[in-house]
Amino acid sequence: MDTRKKESDLAQQTRFLRKIQFFRDFDEHELKQFLAVSKWLKVPPGTLVIKEGSTEMVFYILVKGEVSIFKTLADGKVLELTTLRDGDCFGEMALVTECKRTAGVRTATDAYLLMVDPQIVSTSSVFLQLKFYKRFCEILVTRLDLANKRMAGQGPVKQAGAAPEGEPVTEPIPMPPLKEPERPEPLQTSAKPHDLPPMPEKKSRLSAAILKRRLQTDKCLAVNPAVAAQLSSLVAGSCDNTRFFAELIALDPVLSAKMLQVANSPFFRRSCPVISVPHAMVIVGIQHVRKMVAEALEAAQGATVFGNHRSLGRQFWNHGVAVGRIAELLKEIIRLDMATDVYVAGLLHDMGILALDVLEPGFYPQLLRPESELASRLERNETDYIGTGHGQAGKWLGEYLGLPPVYLEVMRLHHQPEDASGESVLPVALVHLADLFATERGCSLGRRKNNGSILESFAWVLIREQHKPFLDVNLFDFVRAFNEELDKCWQEITAGFDA
Repeated sequence: MDTRKKESDLAQQTRFLRKIQFFRDFDEHELKQFLAVSKWLKVPPGTLVIKEGSTEMVFYILVKGEVSIFKTLADGKVLELTTLRDGDCFGEMALVTECKRTAGVRTATDAYLLMVDPQIVSTSSVFLQLKFYKRFCEILVTRLDLANKRMAGQGPVKQAGAAPEGEPVTEPIPMPPLKEPERPEPLQTSAKPHDLPPMPEKKSRLSAAILKRRLQTDKCLAVNPAVAAQLSSLVAGSCDNTRFFAELIALDPVLSAKMLQVANSPFFRRSCPVISVPHAMVIVGIQHVRKMVAEALEAAQGATVFGNHRSLGRQFWNHGVAVGRIAELLKEIIRLDMATDVYVAGLLHDMGILALDVLEPGFYPQLLRPESELASRLERNETDYIGTGHGQAGKWLGEYLGLPPVYLEVMRLHHQPEDASGESVLPVALVHLADLFATERGCSLGRRKNNGSILESFAWVLIREQHKPFLDVNLFDFVRAFNEELDKCWQEITAGFDA
């Protein structure tokens, strides 16, 4: 009975943590790991949690309530610096330094805290550590930026997007007209006609069962050559750098899919789907990862992709990574609470193209013809010339690989977000929008154009239905501000394109 009660309490605590902004990127396994190294505290109002000048080596996460951060001046007066609320953390400098506390912390209301010993975190899983350090860096950068603005006399500035829960939504700050930002030059998207295979003939319609059977075979799918080159040296040597392995695998859809396939196989028997590459690597273990990567690279050596036109291959792989990173950025700015790894969803969304390229090798090279308009209605042309679109092909391939259902729906519906339902609604909407933003910047397969304005996308309707704070956001201002943010961080988004 005690064991059942503990399991029930752990499940309840895990569900509660999922609702907190700090833990938005943590999966269930990592949350349970965290709970194992932390301590729950219920603290009444007026309690001194951190004393100025002390050297206590712990940090806290404020699960619920409010705390006041203050500093005692030389004349004895107490200066309140700020108030922290649900989801904030404090005392995090204990994670990186042993200096004395520079400010005090007192509870302003009844508060529920998680007290964490940094020494215990440093001995936890490397992936759990990475999640912590990433969140702390985000928090510290945000606080530094706010401090800079206050010093400059600007006062607090609202970030574009939805306001946090519990805060009033204000009108967007008026902005002066800006000139249209320069967009990155797209990759070369044309080739000389005599270098291309002849245009394939249109196919008579085959039944879905026949096409599905042709796609669900052990076909050899290509791996990004730039990624394969780096991984080959790691596999051949004795490197056990799991972080570097994870970063490289996460640049390639085939390797990421195979990683998830292995982690979700009956051999490991997980109670819930494994949806992220780092989590999959923890479950499978570095030795199995090295073996899986070696086998995938060996199989991919004989794969020909896009008629060996490297520029088309670069467009395909770069587009997947960009869509994943843009989807992740959208999720963070809108502040969506969801368990799905939207980066992986974006990375895998066009994987059906690789499968269709095996069925009809002459189709995709036609995108390089100077006069080609195939990319403007890609799925319709895929259906005419190959038999089905890459969305449906991706779902069939994902089913064969045993990928989590949410990724199957993203593959199938990333061009039709209005058909999404259940848990797939937000991932499909984010990937659809990320696809539009990437295409707008010339990061797409072929000379593709957005059919209509990003503002007109039905995906915004889905986000507003699922995330009520977004109802009060001015969509025009949000898209404009998000485009400006993309312009600032485009180099970061495209980092690693050549691995």
